[in-house]
Formats: sequence, C-alpha cells, structure tokens
Amino acid sequence: MDIREQIRDWDCEEPVTELATELIRMPSVNPPGDMRAIATLIQEHLRGIGLTVERFEPKPGVVSLIGRLEAGSGPTLILNGHMDVVPVGERDRWSWDPFGGERREGYLLGRGASDMKGGLAALLVALSMVASFKELRGSVLFMAVPDEETGGELGTRFLLDQGHTGDACLIAEPSGQNPTIGQKGNLWLHAVASGVSAHGSLSPLVGENAIRKMERLIETVYSMWETEWPHPERAWELIEHSRSILKAEGRTSEAEALGRVTVNVGKIQGGEKINMVPGRCEAEFDLRIPLGLPAGDVLQELDRRIRDRFPKGVEVAPKTTPNEANHTEPEDPFVQMVLSAIQEVTGKPSCAMLQWASSDARFFRHRSIPTVQFGPAELEGIHGYDERVKVSDLADAARVYTLLAYEFLRGR
Repeated sequence: MDIREQIRDWDCEEPVTELATELIRMPSVNPPGDMRAIATLIQEHLRGIGLTVERFEPKPGVVSLIGRLEAGSGPTLILNGHMDVVPVGERDRWSWDPFGGERREGYLLGRGASDMKGGLAALLVALSMVASFKELRGSVLFMAVPDEETGGELGTRFLLDQGHTGDACLIAEPSGQNPTIGQKGNLWLHAVASGVSAHGSLSPLVGENAIRKMERLIETVYSMWETEWPHPERAWELIEHSRSILKAEGRTSEAEALGRVTVNVGKIQGGEKINMVPGRCEAEFDLRIPLGLPAGDVLQELDRRIRDRFPKGVEVAPKTTPNEANHTEPEDPFVQMVLSAIQEVTGKPSCAMLQWASSDARFFRHRSIPTVQFGPAELEGIHGYDERVKVSDLADAARVYTLLAYEFLRGR
C-alpha cells in the first residue's frame, strides 16, 4: 500500500474525536483569554509525537506554541489553529453541556466543536502521521495561537513578527467542504454622543438626550449597508463566484453580505440614572468591508455623512487599526493542492471561495504567504448555541491535512 492510499484509508476517527473531546472539556473562553492549561495539553501532545516546541507568553495567560517538524531542506508549510473560543452565552439555552464534549448520533457537541477545537485536534492527529513519514523534504511549522477571537495581535501576528514564517499556510478554521481563500476587511469603531444633562422630569423640554442622539448616529452608520460601492473587476468576479456557491447551498444571507459593507452595533452604554437626561452615550460598531474596497474609503464617506448630520456633539474613530480585505488567488498552486487533497479524501468536488467574516489569515496574506482555510464544521452553530461537528468530518479533515503535508513536503 503506497502512502497516499494509506492516508485515504487511515482509520483516525477515534483518536481525533478523543483529542477534540479533551480540548472541548478544557474551557478556553476568550475573554478572559487564559490559555495556559490548554496550551500545556497541546505542548505535551506535540512533544509526544517528536516535535520540538517553543512556548511564548507576551502577556500573562496569552500563550502561543510553535511546534517544528524538520524533514531536511526544503519548503516550510505552516499549519495554524487557535485555542480560544467565544463565550457560551446563556447556559440554559444549550441543549447540552457546552464543555461536556458529549458524542451523540454521529456528532461531537460543545463550544469549539466547529470553531475550532475540532480542526485543532485534526491538525494534531495529522502531525502524528506526518511525523512517521520518511524521505520527505522541508518543514512543518505548527502554530497554536491564543487570541484569534479577539484580533490575533498577541498570537499569530506576534509569532510572525518574531520571524516564524513559511512558504504557505493552512488554517483549520471552520469551512465545510469548500475552503476559503479570501475574506472581508473589518473596521471597528468607537462612537461617543454628547448631550446636556438635566432633570428627567423636564425631558424633552430641557437638556439634550445623548441616547437619542446615538439613535440617530446608529441610523447613519447603518446607511453604509445601503450604499452601492464600486468594486474592481477582479474582486467582483471572486465575489460573484463565491455568491453562486453560497446561494447553491441555500446560504442567502452570507451571499448577500459578501459584496456589501455590513454593520453591527454590538455594544452601547449611556446614562447614569433613570430620572436624569443622559449627557453621554457610547457605542461600538463592527463594519465588514468587501474585497476591493479600501477601509479608508468607507471611513471617509462615513465621516462625511456624520459631519453633514451632526455639526457637533458626535465623535467616531477606529477602535483598532482597520484590516483590509485580502485573498490568495484561486489559481495559486497551493490552493490547487488543497482542493486536490479535499477531493481525493472526501470523493466530493470542492471550490475555493471568499469568506464573509475575517480571521488570522490576513496576517499571512499581508506578508504574501499563500493561505487557505479549511476545517470541519457545521457552520450554522458557530458562535451560537448548540455548537457541534460531525465526527466523520473530523476524521476527513485529519486525512486532508496529512495528504496536503505529504504532497507539500515531497516537493511537488
């Protein structure tokens, strides 16, 4: 039996599910973002399969790991996955324990099952197989990072800034059958509306209610969703291609979002007391920017609309440095290698497409590293209640990662 056939027939369902279960049962919610315990578990696994491991902690609890598998001189494949998960929300709205790691009817259940402890476990199990191969060339650089859900600055970006890099990158982010090769940019804004405090019993005759002013500001920011923005021809081709895939899957909301500036007011705080006219209100907005549209253009147009409507008393500024939309061309040899591995393992066709959200992939693409995201997932449950993943998809992902590493490291 040759190696390719060995990989396709590899019965890895139990080990990858056991490891994913163990990861789910170790809460790593971000915020607060303490990854020390889960990082130690992964570190022990990496050392157990023969990889050298480095541990980084630029801030207490914010731990990243680098695992290296050296197979002689040659190209370096980066395998990246994040350890953190989003909060579970209201526990009584879950049909199962979000940290129980329960298996039921062919699914693994719990927070992170799809995003992305399932993918992380599949990477780790794949590495155990790749480490046994002989006569390969090049290296695998495995990154386990702590803060993808809060921006990735102290995880993936920190590691890249420290000089840990490679020739191509696979991130085990949830994707389903079709890997993602590009994503929207994001523009996070902090807004302040200032009013005039007064006694509540005289409102609206006296004072100026900052919360009411923020209501009008929210309407202004949401007007960016209605705007038809110009797109370069190549960007629009990729957007339309991805839309067609999403529509065929019945995911019309995601398809519509790809070509538009989406807007979410995610946090608002104002007022001090029920019988006082509030003199200040703050809000935070999450705008996602389509491929081909600079974030600066959106910010400039929004600023113009705000100044037209609010001569004074409103301030809006980026909360963090805006991230531009980014992509790897679908014709890139690495993209084609990933698509080939997916089809060979699953027996199903696979198409590269754009992602409507954002992730750590931007840090690699901004350094001209071809980057693809592919991971096991039931996409409907990500960041929501009753998150789960098919056990069979975990095993297929481990096989895909193994086959991809084999193809990459033998220099094809």
